[in-house]
Amino acid sequence: MKGMDVTISGHRAWVEYIKGQEALVPGFKEPALVVWLSIDSPHSISGFGITLPLKEYTPEELKKLIEKEGTRQFNESVAKHEADRKKTEDTIARREAAQAIGRKVAEAAGVELLEDRR
Repeated sequence: MKGMDVTISGHRAWVEYIKGQEALVPGFKEPALVVWLSIDSPHSISGFGITLPLKEYTPEELKKLIEKEGTRQFNESVAKHEADRKKTEDTIARREAAQAIGRKVAEAAGVELLEDRR
């Protein structure tokens, strides 16, 4: 069966599968419709799942809701990935700055430099 084509945050995407999910605490406190999306985007995200209220939808209603909720969750994920990337870059920059000072001090004192090999 062919998947439904949708647009998520301006990117081509398609519905890979849909399943009804009963309530399972703690993951699903309410029954839900689980929708898995694949997406063509320049970001590191190639697919993700969303949950929708469990009910019957017309194809038009479903597509509109998938695009709305998918865009919301996709944008949140992209923002989180960007914040994590920035945090990692900042950590690396601080580590390199500290190691550069350690290197200068060790060389000036004629002491062996212990390199952080992580």
